Amino acid sequence: MALMDTPFVCFNRKGLERILPHRGAALRKINGVFYSIGDPNVMFGIKEIHDNDRDLEGHFPGAPTYPGYAQDEFVCLVAAAIIPTTVEGLKTGPLVVQKIVRYKNSAGPGDKLIAEVRLKGRRAKFFVFSAEIRNQNNKVIAEYEKIIGAV
Repeated sequence: MALMDTPFVCFNRKGLERILPHRGAALRKINGVFYSIGDPNVMFGIKEIHDNDRDLEGHFPGAPTYPGYAQDEFVCLVAAAIIPTTVEGLKTGPLVVQKIVRYKNSAGPGDKLIAEVRLKGRRAKFFVFSAEIRNQNNKVIAEYEKIIGAV
């Protein structure tokens, strides 16, 4: 099957509420996700950074920078969204924490972040992911060597 024939699944914030336990401010860190039905172990997340984004407050006056903790939460939300798409009958929400990250470049207002998150392996209730965040110019913003998830 050619890549163009592979259907994609997309979730906006409202759709993410159907598969994740997060609500309100927690979902501000993400605009949506999409993945190919042909490879549900790779998911892409989208985050647009606007001038009025609350995570920019205090980071830094005159040169607003999207902070690392907000990037981490963004990537972890994408990883969390992979779990219910790969586990049938999931009854509890996933818990995902990032472990090893390297920040490469800054991001700020006007940037569109794209996180590519890959499920690397699974053992019982634990999931291991890697990820990369790039901006709209394909510049690497952060690399995540290890992200751990559990249900």
